Amino acid sequence: MDDIASELGISKKTIYLHFEDKDDIVHQLMLSEMEQDKCDWEALNGSSQNVIEKTMKSMDIFKQTFTEINPSTFFDIKKYYPKTWEAFQEHKQNYILGAIRQDLLEGIEQGFFRPDVKVDILAKMRLEQIELGFDPQIFPPNKFSIVEVELTMLDHFIRGVLTEKGLEVYQAYQKQINNHAT
Repeated sequence: MDDIASELGISKKTIYLHFEDKDDIVHQLMLSEMEQDKCDWEALNGSSQNVIEKTMKSMDIFKQTFTEINPSTFFDIKKYYPKTWEAFQEHKQNYILGAIRQDLLEGIEQGFFRPDVKVDILAKMRLEQIELGFDPQIFPPNKFSIVEVELTMLDHFIRGVLTEKGLEVYQAYQKQINNHAT
């Protein structure tokens, strides 16, 4: 709490006026992040013409978010803040899983994703891939960039569900992004 107060340039007493303890600060920050996640996803839904464009836009959000997150964050929260971890797990199961599932269904409906895709299985697999990328035992931060790991897994996942039509559109978006980057 001393470090937090010092960093903010306020007294610990002021912090305690708003938060019970450090656990409460972490919990409130996570709740805020989860709300922001929902807002960002809804904005993507409203601004994307199709599921592939939404995926490409989400890659940009992932780049920004994963650049700012310490890879051990999830494991620290799991170990030291069980109430916050439980809230995150609930968000994962009740919101993120549903969003992934909906994207898969939309992709099938739009003809970009294969109709034989097992939506419920792949939605859960993708959800767990995201967390897997943060596991320092599997992807040590001194050897792997979290951004590169997450984007590689997303690219691999998307390519696995695409139809020929979807692959053409996906590659066109990638080409467009690469042209803007150079």
